[in-house]
Amino acid sequence: MRRRLAILMAMAAGLLGGCGLFGSHRNVAPPAKLRPFPARLKVTRVWSRGTGNGTGGYDLGLRLARIGGTLFVANENGTVAAYRAQDGHKLWRRRLKARITGGAGAGQGLVVVGTRRGRVFALDARTGVPVWTAQAPSEILAAPVVGPHGVYVASLDGHVTAFGLTHGHPLWIAAHAHPALTLFLTARPAYASGILYEGYANGELVALRTTDGERLWTSAVAQPRGGDAVERLIDLAHPLYTQDIVYVDGYHGAVAALDARTGRILWGRPLSSYRSMALGGQSLYVVTAHSRVMALANASGGTMWTQKALLNRRLSSPALAGPAVVVGDLAGYTQWLSRRTGQLIARKRVGEGAIRVAPLVASIGKDRGLPLVFVLTTTGRLTALAFRPERP
Repeated sequence: MRRRLAILMAMAAGLLGGCGLFGSHRNVAPPAKLRPFPARLKVTRVWSRGTGNGTGGYDLGLRLARIGGTLFVANENGTVAAYRAQDGHKLWRRRLKARITGGAGAGQGLVVVGTRRGRVFALDARTGVPVWTAQAPSEILAAPVVGPHGVYVASLDGHVTAFGLTHGHPLWIAAHAHPALTLFLTARPAYASGILYEGYANGELVALRTTDGERLWTSAVAQPRGGDAVERLIDLAHPLYTQDIVYVDGYHGAVAALDARTGRILWGRPLSSYRSMALGGQSLYVVTAHSRVMALANASGGTMWTQKALLNRRLSSPALAGPAVVVGDLAGYTQWLSRRTGQLIARKRVGEGAIRVAPLVASIGKDRGLPLVFVLTTTGRLTALAFRPERP
Protein backbone atom coordinates (compact mmCIF):
# COMPACT_ATOMS: atom_id res chain seq x y z
CA MET A 1 0.00 0.00 0.00
CA ARG A 2 2.76 2.46 0.87
CA ARG A 3 4.57 1.64 -2.35
CA ARG A 4 1.39 2.28 -4.34
CA LEU A 5 0.89 5.58 -2.54
CA ALA A 6 4.48 6.63 -3.20
CA ILE A 7 4.11 5.83 -6.92
CA LEU A 8 0.90 7.84 -7.12
CA MET A 9 2.55 10.77 -5.38
CA ALA A 10 5.44 10.64 -7.82
CA MET A 11 2.92 10.64 -10.68
CA ALA A 12 1.26 13.67 -9.13
CA ALA A 13 4.58 15.50 -8.99
CA GLY A 14 5.26 14.67 -12.61
CA LEU A 15 1.83 15.75 -13.79
CA LEU A 16 1.92 18.97 -11.86
CA GLY A 17 5.47 19.76 -12.89
CA GLY A 18 3.96 21.03 -16.11
CA CYS A 19 1.82 23.40 -14.03
CA GLY A 20 4.85 25.02 -12.45
CA LEU A 21 4.36 23.63 -8.95
CA PHE A 22 7.32 21.32 -8.76
CA GLY A 23 10.09 23.03 -10.66
CA SER A 24 9.55 21.79 -14.21
CA HIS A 25 9.48 24.46 -16.89
CA ARG A 26 7.71 22.47 -19.60
CA ASN A 27 4.53 24.13 -20.88
CA VAL A 28 4.72 26.75 -18.16
CA ALA A 29 3.92 30.40 -18.68
CA PRO A 30 7.16 32.38 -18.29
CA PRO A 31 7.63 34.40 -15.11
CA ALA A 32 6.83 38.08 -15.37
CA LYS A 33 9.84 40.27 -16.03
CA LEU A 34 10.87 42.56 -13.21
CA ARG A 35 10.27 46.16 -14.13
CA PRO A 36 11.53 49.30 -12.36
CA PHE A 37 9.27 51.31 -10.06
CA PRO A 38 9.65 54.21 -7.60
CA ALA A 39 10.99 52.79 -4.32
CA ARG A 40 9.17 53.91 -1.19
CA LEU A 41 11.16 51.77 1.26
CA LYS A 42 14.91 51.44 1.64
CA VAL A 43 15.79 47.78 2.32
CA THR A 44 19.31 46.94 3.52
CA ARG A 45 21.12 43.71 4.34
CA VAL A 46 22.06 43.46 8.03
CA TRP A 47 23.81 40.10 7.80
CA SER A 48 23.82 36.96 5.69
CA ARG A 49 25.00 33.39 6.40
CA GLY A 50 25.21 30.11 4.53
CA THR A 51 23.51 27.48 6.67
CA GLY A 52 23.91 24.28 4.62
CA ASN A 53 22.48 22.64 1.51
CA GLY A 54 18.98 24.10 1.95
CA THR A 55 16.35 21.94 0.29
CA GLY A 56 18.96 19.88 -1.58
CA GLY A 57 17.27 20.61 -4.90
CA TYR A 58 13.90 19.24 -3.75
CA ASP A 59 10.69 21.26 -3.64
CA LEU A 60 10.49 21.40 0.14
CA GLY A 61 9.08 24.06 2.44
CA LEU A 62 11.81 24.09 5.08
CA ARG A 63 10.71 27.03 7.19
CA LEU A 64 12.55 29.18 9.69
CA ALA A 65 11.64 28.88 13.37
CA ARG A 66 12.36 31.20 16.28
CA ILE A 67 12.44 31.20 20.06
CA GLY A 68 13.18 34.66 21.44
CA GLY A 69 16.35 35.97 19.83
CA THR A 70 17.40 32.66 18.29
CA LEU A 71 16.64 31.40 14.78
CA PHE A 72 16.59 27.72 13.85
CA VAL A 73 17.28 26.33 10.37
CA ALA A 74 16.93 22.76 9.09
CA ASN A 75 18.60 21.54 5.88
CA GLU A 76 17.59 18.56 3.75
CA ASN A 77 20.92 16.79 4.41
CA GLY A 78 20.12 16.49 8.13
CA THR A 79 21.83 19.62 9.44
CA VAL A 80 20.01 21.64 12.10
CA ALA A 81 21.57 24.88 13.37
CA ALA A 82 20.80 27.82 15.64
CA TYR A 83 21.78 31.42 14.91
CA ARG A 84 21.63 34.59 16.96
CA ALA A 85 19.04 36.72 15.22
CA GLN A 86 20.70 40.04 15.98
CA ASP A 87 23.99 39.35 14.18
CA GLY A 88 23.79 35.88 12.60
CA HIS A 89 26.34 34.33 14.96
CA LYS A 90 26.11 30.52 14.89
CA LEU A 91 25.26 29.17 18.35
CA TRP A 92 25.28 25.44 17.60
CA ARG A 93 25.06 22.97 14.75
CA ARG A 94 23.88 19.34 14.80
CA ARG A 95 24.05 16.78 11.98
CA LEU A 96 21.35 14.10 12.05
CA LYS A 97 21.63 10.86 10.11
CA ALA A 98 18.43 11.51 8.19
CA ARG A 99 16.96 13.47 5.28
CA ILE A 100 14.90 16.32 6.68
CA THR A 101 11.73 17.12 4.75
CA GLY A 102 9.65 18.84 7.45
CA GLY A 103 11.09 21.45 9.75
CA ALA A 104 11.71 23.25 11.86
CA GLY A 105 9.14 23.68 14.61
CA ALA A 106 10.24 25.31 17.85
CA GLY A 107 8.84 26.01 21.30
CA GLN A 108 8.91 24.85 24.91
CA GLY A 109 12.70 24.63 24.77
CA LEU A 110 12.68 22.22 21.81
CA VAL A 111 13.48 22.32 18.11
CA VAL A 112 11.67 19.53 16.23
CA VAL A 113 12.12 18.32 12.64
CA GLY A 114 10.58 15.52 10.55
CA THR A 115 12.18 13.30 7.93
CA ARG A 116 11.49 11.52 4.66
CA ARG A 117 11.05 8.23 6.51
CA GLY A 118 8.71 9.67 9.13
CA ARG A 119 11.26 10.03 11.91
CA VAL A 120 10.76 12.88 14.38
CA PHE A 121 13.82 14.40 16.08
CA ALA A 122 13.51 16.72 19.08
CA LEU A 123 16.62 18.72 20.03
CA ASP A 124 17.33 20.97 22.99
CA ALA A 125 16.87 24.50 21.65
CA ARG A 126 19.69 25.90 23.78
CA THR A 127 22.39 23.32 23.01
CA GLY A 128 21.24 21.23 20.03
CA VAL A 129 21.61 18.04 22.07
CA PRO A 130 19.07 15.35 21.01
CA VAL A 131 16.26 14.93 23.54
CA TRP A 132 14.19 12.18 21.91
CA THR A 133 13.28 10.56 18.60
CA ALA A 134 9.95 9.09 17.52
CA GLN A 135 8.26 7.55 14.50
CA ALA A 136 5.30 8.96 12.53
CA PRO A 137 3.25 6.79 10.13
CA SER A 138 4.75 8.22 6.93
CA GLU A 139 6.81 11.01 5.32
CA ILE A 140 6.70 14.39 7.04
CA LEU A 141 6.54 17.46 4.79
CA ALA A 142 5.21 20.05 7.25
CA ALA A 143 7.05 21.47 10.24
CA PRO A 144 5.97 19.89 13.54
CA VAL A 145 3.90 22.03 15.89
CA VAL A 146 5.22 22.35 19.44
CA GLY A 147 2.47 23.08 21.97
CA PRO A 148 2.42 23.44 25.75
CA HIS A 149 1.74 19.73 26.31
CA GLY A 150 2.85 17.92 23.17
CA VAL A 151 4.43 17.87 19.72
CA TYR A 152 1.95 17.45 16.85
CA VAL A 153 3.05 16.04 13.50
CA ALA A 154 1.01 15.86 10.29
CA SER A 155 2.26 13.19 7.88
CA LEU A 156 1.72 12.72 4.17
CA ASP A 157 -0.77 9.86 4.58
CA GLY A 158 -3.30 12.12 6.32
CA HIS A 159 -2.49 11.18 9.92
CA VAL A 160 -1.84 13.62 12.76
CA THR A 161 0.20 12.16 15.62
CA ALA A 162 0.74 13.65 19.08
CA PHE A 163 3.99 12.93 20.92
CA GLY A 164 4.84 13.61 24.55
CA LEU A 165 6.74 16.85 25.00
CA THR A 166 9.41 15.47 27.33
CA HIS A 167 9.69 11.82 26.23
CA GLY A 168 8.39 11.60 22.64
CA HIS A 169 6.08 8.66 23.31
CA PRO A 170 2.96 8.61 21.10
CA LEU A 171 -0.07 10.04 22.91
CA TRP A 172 -2.70 9.61 20.18
CA ILE A 173 -3.07 9.39 16.42
CA ALA A 174 -5.89 10.77 14.27
CA ALA A 175 -6.45 9.32 10.80
CA HIS A 176 -8.28 10.93 7.89
CA ALA A 177 -9.42 9.81 4.45
CA HIS A 178 -6.70 10.56 1.90
CA PRO A 179 -7.12 10.74 -1.90
CA ALA A 180 -4.71 8.83 -4.14
CA LEU A 181 -3.52 11.94 -5.98
CA THR A 182 -2.30 15.01 -4.06
CA LEU A 183 -0.03 18.02 -4.46
CA PHE A 184 2.64 16.21 -2.43
CA LEU A 185 2.32 18.68 0.40
CA THR A 186 0.98 18.50 3.94
CA ALA A 187 -0.77 21.34 5.71
CA ARG A 188 0.89 22.41 8.96
CA PRO A 189 -1.76 22.39 11.70
CA ALA A 190 -2.71 25.64 13.40
CA TYR A 191 -2.70 25.42 17.22
CA ALA A 192 -4.89 27.56 19.46
CA SER A 193 -6.21 27.05 23.00
CA GLY A 194 -5.87 23.28 23.07
CA ILE A 195 -7.25 22.68 19.56
CA LEU A 196 -5.49 21.77 16.30
CA TYR A 197 -6.97 22.90 13.00
CA GLU A 198 -5.75 20.75 10.12
CA GLY A 199 -6.52 20.95 6.41
CA TYR A 200 -6.59 17.82 4.27
CA ALA A 201 -6.13 16.86 0.64
CA ASN A 202 -9.84 16.05 0.21
CA GLY A 203 -10.83 19.67 0.92
CA GLU A 204 -11.89 19.16 4.54
CA LEU A 205 -10.82 21.19 7.56
CA VAL A 206 -10.88 19.37 10.88
CA ALA A 207 -10.66 20.52 14.50
CA LEU A 208 -8.89 18.06 16.84
CA ARG A 209 -8.72 18.27 20.62
CA THR A 210 -5.06 18.13 21.63
CA THR A 211 -5.59 16.14 24.83
CA ASP A 212 -6.88 13.02 23.10
CA GLY A 213 -7.15 13.69 19.35
CA GLU A 214 -10.95 13.63 19.37
CA ARG A 215 -12.49 15.24 16.30
CA LEU A 216 -14.63 18.20 17.35
CA TRP A 217 -15.92 19.08 13.90
CA THR A 218 -15.29 18.55 10.19
CA SER A 219 -16.08 21.12 7.52
CA ALA A 220 -15.99 20.56 3.75
CA VAL A 221 -14.36 23.78 2.57
CA ALA A 222 -14.10 22.80 -1.11
CA GLN A 223 -15.45 20.11 -3.41
CA PRO A 224 -13.51 18.55 -6.33
CA ARG A 225 -14.44 19.78 -9.80
CA GLY A 226 -13.26 19.02 -13.31
CA GLY A 227 -12.93 16.05 -15.58
CA ASP A 228 -9.47 14.71 -14.71
CA ALA A 229 -7.51 13.95 -11.56
CA VAL A 230 -5.31 17.06 -11.73
CA GLU A 231 -8.26 19.42 -12.16
CA ARG A 232 -9.90 17.77 -9.13
CA LEU A 233 -6.98 18.43 -6.79
CA ILE A 234 -8.18 20.51 -3.83
CA ASP A 235 -5.44 20.12 -1.22
CA LEU A 236 -5.96 22.60 1.60
CA ALA A 237 -2.91 24.61 2.61
CA HIS A 238 -1.92 25.86 6.05
CA PRO A 239 -4.80 27.08 8.26
CA LEU A 240 -4.51 30.45 10.01
CA TYR A 241 -6.25 31.06 13.36
CA THR A 242 -7.15 34.35 15.01
CA GLN A 243 -9.93 35.49 17.35
CA ASP A 244 -12.15 32.40 16.98
CA ILE A 245 -11.90 32.40 13.18
CA VAL A 246 -9.90 29.96 11.06
CA TYR A 247 -8.85 31.01 7.56
CA VAL A 248 -7.80 28.36 5.04
CA ASP A 249 -7.02 28.17 1.33
CA GLY A 250 -6.63 25.35 -1.14
CA TYR A 251 -5.41 24.47 -4.61
CA HIS A 252 -8.34 24.40 -7.09
CA GLY A 253 -10.42 25.07 -3.99
CA ALA A 254 -11.31 28.21 -2.11
CA VAL A 255 -10.16 30.79 0.38
CA ALA A 256 -12.57 30.58 3.28
CA ALA A 257 -13.21 31.82 6.80
CA LEU A 258 -14.77 29.45 9.33
CA ASP A 259 -16.10 29.75 12.87
CA ALA A 260 -13.38 28.06 14.94
CA ARG A 261 -15.90 26.78 17.49
CA THR A 262 -18.33 25.08 15.11
CA GLY A 263 -16.67 24.81 11.68
CA ARG A 264 -19.44 26.84 10.07
CA ILE A 265 -18.24 28.56 6.90
CA LEU A 266 -18.58 32.33 7.27
CA TRP A 267 -17.53 33.17 3.72
CA GLY A 268 -15.65 31.61 0.81
CA ARG A 269 -13.98 32.71 -2.42
CA PRO A 270 -13.19 30.40 -5.38
CA LEU A 271 -9.45 31.16 -5.44
CA SER A 272 -6.63 28.66 -6.00
CA SER A 273 -3.66 28.82 -3.63
CA TYR A 274 -1.23 26.41 -1.98
CA ARG A 275 0.63 28.94 0.21
CA SER A 276 -0.09 30.05 3.73
CA MET A 277 -1.70 33.46 4.23
CA ALA A 278 -1.00 36.55 6.35
CA LEU A 279 -3.49 38.55 8.39
CA GLY A 280 -3.09 42.16 9.43
CA GLY A 281 -5.65 44.74 10.48
CA GLN A 282 -8.79 44.16 8.46
CA SER A 283 -7.01 42.44 5.57
CA LEU A 284 -6.14 38.86 4.65
CA TYR A 285 -3.21 38.60 2.22
CA VAL A 286 -3.17 35.69 -0.23
CA VAL A 287 -0.72 34.51 -2.91
CA THR A 288 -2.57 32.56 -5.60
CA ALA A 289 -1.25 29.52 -7.47
CA HIS A 290 -0.13 31.76 -10.34
CA SER A 291 1.48 34.35 -8.05
CA ARG A 292 -1.14 37.02 -7.97
CA VAL A 293 -0.96 38.81 -4.62
CA MET A 294 -4.36 39.78 -3.23
CA ALA A 295 -5.72 41.60 -0.20
CA LEU A 296 -9.15 40.41 0.92
CA ALA A 297 -11.41 41.95 3.53
CA ASN A 298 -11.17 39.49 6.40
CA ALA A 299 -14.82 40.06 7.39
CA SER A 300 -16.35 39.31 3.98
CA GLY A 301 -13.69 38.00 1.59
CA GLY A 302 -14.19 40.93 -0.76
CA THR A 303 -11.23 41.99 -2.91
CA MET A 304 -9.43 45.11 -1.68
CA TRP A 305 -6.64 45.00 -4.28
CA THR A 306 -4.86 42.63 -6.66
CA GLN A 307 -1.24 42.84 -7.84
CA LYS A 308 -0.41 41.00 -11.07
CA ALA A 309 3.10 42.35 -11.71
CA LEU A 310 4.73 39.19 -10.30
CA LEU A 311 2.73 36.55 -12.17
CA ASN A 312 4.31 33.07 -12.41
CA ARG A 313 7.35 34.05 -10.32
CA ARG A 314 6.53 31.21 -7.88
CA LEU A 315 6.10 33.55 -4.96
CA SER A 316 6.50 32.42 -1.38
CA SER A 317 3.87 32.75 1.29
CA PRO A 318 3.49 36.37 2.43
CA ALA A 319 4.67 38.08 5.61
CA LEU A 320 3.85 41.51 7.01
CA ALA A 321 6.61 44.01 7.81
CA GLY A 322 5.55 47.50 8.80
CA PRO A 323 3.68 49.02 5.84
CA ALA A 324 4.61 46.17 3.50
CA VAL A 325 3.57 42.71 2.42
CA VAL A 326 6.82 40.82 1.75
CA VAL A 327 7.10 37.81 -0.57
CA GLY A 328 10.08 36.01 -2.08
CA ASP A 329 10.36 34.75 -5.63
CA LEU A 330 12.02 32.06 -7.75
CA ALA A 331 15.20 34.11 -8.31
CA GLY A 332 15.98 35.09 -4.72
CA TYR A 333 14.34 38.52 -4.78
CA THR A 334 12.23 39.84 -1.94
CA GLN A 335 9.31 41.86 -3.29
CA TRP A 336 7.74 44.47 -1.02
CA LEU A 337 4.16 45.60 -1.68
CA SER A 338 2.14 48.30 0.01
CA ARG A 339 -0.35 46.75 2.41
CA ARG A 340 -2.77 49.55 1.60
CA THR A 341 -2.64 49.62 -2.21
CA GLY A 342 -0.68 46.57 -3.39
CA GLN A 343 1.83 48.73 -5.27
CA LEU A 344 5.45 47.58 -5.34
CA ILE A 345 7.45 49.77 -2.96
CA ALA A 346 10.80 47.93 -2.63
CA ARG A 347 12.84 45.04 -4.01
CA LYS A 348 15.96 43.35 -2.63
CA ARG A 349 17.80 40.24 -3.76
CA VAL A 350 19.23 37.99 -1.04
CA GLY A 351 20.82 35.14 -3.00
CA GLU A 352 20.84 32.78 -5.98
CA GLY A 353 18.28 30.30 -4.73
CA ALA A 354 14.51 30.59 -4.74
CA ILE A 355 12.53 31.77 -1.71
CA ARG A 356 9.68 29.32 -1.06
CA VAL A 357 8.72 29.90 2.57
CA ALA A 358 7.34 33.02 4.17
CA PRO A 359 9.90 35.48 5.51
CA LEU A 360 10.02 35.62 9.30
CA VAL A 361 9.48 39.08 10.80
CA ALA A 362 10.55 39.84 14.38
CA SER A 363 11.72 42.72 16.54
CA ILE A 364 15.08 41.71 18.00
CA GLY A 365 17.32 43.34 20.59
CA LYS A 366 16.83 45.55 23.61
CA ASP A 367 15.49 48.57 21.75
CA ARG A 368 12.69 46.60 20.05
CA GLY A 369 12.60 49.14 17.24
CA LEU A 370 11.72 48.38 13.64
CA PRO A 371 11.58 44.62 13.07
CA LEU A 372 14.03 42.66 10.98
CA VAL A 373 12.90 40.45 8.10
CA PHE A 374 14.65 37.05 7.96
CA VAL A 375 14.67 35.28 4.60
CA LEU A 376 15.79 31.71 3.84
CA THR A 377 16.50 30.52 0.29
CA THR A 378 16.42 27.01 -1.13
CA THR A 379 20.23 27.04 -1.24
CA GLY A 380 20.38 27.54 2.54
CA ARG A 381 21.25 31.25 2.50
CA LEU A 382 19.83 33.01 5.58
CA THR A 383 19.64 36.81 5.41
CA ALA A 384 18.44 39.50 7.80
CA LEU A 385 17.00 42.63 6.20
CA ALA A 386 16.17 46.01 7.71
CA PHE A 387 13.84 48.57 6.17
CA ARG A 388 12.94 52.22 6.55
CA PRO A 389 11.04 54.76 4.43
CA GLU A 390 12.97 56.39 1.60
CA ARG A 391 13.71 60.05 2.17
CA PRO A 392 11.72 62.33 -0.14
